[in-house]
Amino acid sequence: MLKIKTLINDYSKPLLLSVILSALSFVPISSTQAQDGNYILDSQSIPSLKGEISIDGKLDETVWQQALSFELNYVTLPYENTAPPVATKAYIFDGGDTLYIGFEAQEPSPENMRANLRDRDNVWDDDLVGIILDTYGTQKLAYHFYVNPLGVQIDAVQSEVNGTESDDWDTIWHSKTHQTETGFTAEFAIPMTSLHFNDGGNEKTWGVELLRWYQREVKYRLSHIKVDRNNSCALCQLQPVNGFKEARKSQKIEINPSLVVSRSEVRDVYSGGDWQSDTDIEFGADVNWHITSDDLLSATFNPDFSQIEIDDAQISVNNDFALYFPEKRRFFLQNQNYFDSFYNLLHTRNIVDPDYGVKFTSRKDQHTIAALIADDNVTSLLIPGNLGSRVTRLNESSQNAALRYRYDYGNDSSLGVTTTLRESDNYHNYVVAFDGNYRFTDSTAVRWHILGSETQYPDYLADQLCHNCSNEASVRARGDEKLTGIAWQVDLSHNARNWWFYAKHIHNGEDVRADLGFEEKVDWQYSILQGALVSYEPRFIWNKQELRFTWSQDTNINNDKLRDNWEIQANLFGDYQSKISTGIGTQSHVGIRYDGTTTDIANNVPDFDLNFAFLFFEFRPAGDVYFSTLLRKGDTIDWANNRRADQFHWQPIISWDASRSLQLKATYTYENLDSADDNLYVVRLTDLRADYQFNSASKLRFSLIYENSSFNADNFVFPISRRYKNLGGQLVYTYRYSAFSALYVGYSANAVENDQLGSLIQNERNAFAKLTLTF
Repeated sequence: MLKIKTLINDYSKPLLLSVILSALSFVPISSTQAQDGNYILDSQSIPSLKGEISIDGKLDETVWQQALSFELNYVTLPYENTAPPVATKAYIFDGGDTLYIGFEAQEPSPENMRANLRDRDNVWDDDLVGIILDTYGTQKLAYHFYVNPLGVQIDAVQSEVNGTESDDWDTIWHSKTHQTETGFTAEFAIPMTSLHFNDGGNEKTWGVELLRWYQREVKYRLSHIKVDRNNSCALCQLQPVNGFKEARKSQKIEINPSLVVSRSEVRDVYSGGDWQSDTDIEFGADVNWHITSDDLLSATFNPDFSQIEIDDAQISVNNDFALYFPEKRRFFLQNQNYFDSFYNLLHTRNIVDPDYGVKFTSRKDQHTIAALIADDNVTSLLIPGNLGSRVTRLNESSQNAALRYRYDYGNDSSLGVTTTLRESDNYHNYVVAFDGNYRFTDSTAVRWHILGSETQYPDYLADQLCHNCSNEASVRARGDEKLTGIAWQVDLSHNARNWWFYAKHIHNGEDVRADLGFEEKVDWQYSILQGALVSYEPRFIWNKQELRFTWSQDTNINNDKLRDNWEIQANLFGDYQSKISTGIGTQSHVGIRYDGTTTDIANNVPDFDLNFAFLFFEFRPAGDVYFSTLLRKGDTIDWANNRRADQFHWQPIISWDASRSLQLKATYTYENLDSADDNLYVVRLTDLRADYQFNSASKLRFSLIYENSSFNADNFVFPISRRYKNLGGQLVYTYRYSAFSALYVGYSANAVENDQLGSLIQNERNAFAKLTLTF
């Protein structure tokens, strides 16, 4: 394991910083309380009521008349606590084992209501009513529940620790809507078994915000509470609600078996060989034991990694770092935010082919614990550097583990520790990390993170990576030594109504590794200063204006410059849900090392002065049409030939709700690169998606991704095909019984073309079916 004495001697500065910040994190200050403008919000008591409720969306039971009610009297976005354009009333009461919420949403022109039949979590651009629940009252994490007027559900989880909100989280709850001549009504029934909270028979205080998203010429956010824009903590401003004395979460075991049947066919298109087929039948299961309302023990057996919906297309030409793809498997997504910290130390998509996995998550008062263990038959490694990274695989299976503990001191600070492990016969990577954050005021906060690692690679990996050692990370992969390193970062943020400021510094040592996460830069220091002036005064069609300044610098740990960057950016937000972002900048950026067998920067790299400009524009000219475009013109680096290049990048996106059931989306990416006064390549990437929703449970999706690239082979210093084409498509039918039970049936195929092949030739085709159930 880590040689602590050596690390302390070699890295006394960051360790001293860790001690200072740890002490600072425990300086007692007054707890931040929910506020209404400059006034503290009084706690409300939620009634505990019994009565028969039929979840039909009509709110016609007498028990609703006894519920705690709220008027949604404030528009908090895009305006600042102004009167709403429509009336909305919300009701809430505690039914013991179920939390009930009701809404009456008025609409003077029901024909203008925006509502579509879509898959769950895919109606963010519709009219919505919903609730935010901080069930621990710690202002660190909250659940979101919404429905659109047609009853399509959204559930999501929000983490104040790292400022993220994700609808990958799913749970089982019930809702119905009912459309009227003056709008619509909605009923929610959220079982206590679907939430996490402090168990016991005592009265509890939860944070609550009742919301309506009203989509018209602007996207109105209607709330029952005012929002203070001088307070950067969103969850700190929720309404305290007392009650839930009888709320308990009895032990529950949930079993989700799955069956995947697939037939795959591939062929060597260069030899003209026959199709080679493989039929695979895989049984798997996820098991969840809800031990208490705080504790969840989960296990997975033989989880499949079949991509039911293919990843978004990304350009892989002229990239110096590895591409990032998100996790999509339910076992790994569940309570994923419990592992969150400021370094990305757990990227579960690295666990490619596990036979099993076990996870335990728990929250009790100020304590959060998360543990994960899984094997992997395919050990995929991200080999980091400061000028590039690459992904490789070991020829051996591995064991993987992660452990995270966080202690929340009041509502304004926290301390955490994370450790991860990846280990096989000839390889290991161990990481230990500490982090914390502290809010000085409503607007100002500091965060810090420090980690140490030990890594040993197998001997054959250095030879596999080297290839004339073109990647600087490969020369650090010798199996005859252990690599020990340290990394740390600290950032300071201030977010006020009319201005904000952000400063951050990262120091990643040469030999630090976080192989279970996604940290692709080592031997690297990064500093950034950002600030902006913000105005909410209406000007023409714009209701918000922002002028942003950015300076950043990258060096290696010897302070040899890798990149300097200056940028000024203007952002305008206005009617038709429009946004314009435009900016100019200048960079000084180094190229690839002349001598790849050493990690030296000084006198070993070319230095390029680069200027650029960009424009991003998005708007909704009508409720059913969305359009955006990104233009970038300027200098970049031709990484293939280590030269300065001229780049033009264009990416338009258009989405059209052709009907309440049919959604069409097209993304086109065009990139042209000129180098050495001649064209180098042109990439055209087309991503087409069509979704037809028969009803709230049944959907058909078609995806088509086409890459058409041409290369000027005479302008490359190494041989390359003059053209490359790739065409992939997928058709998937889904029938979803519940949040966790679904049937998928699909077919996908792929074809490639280059100079040798002469035309598009199919090289893959797959048919598959997947069934998941919940017991």
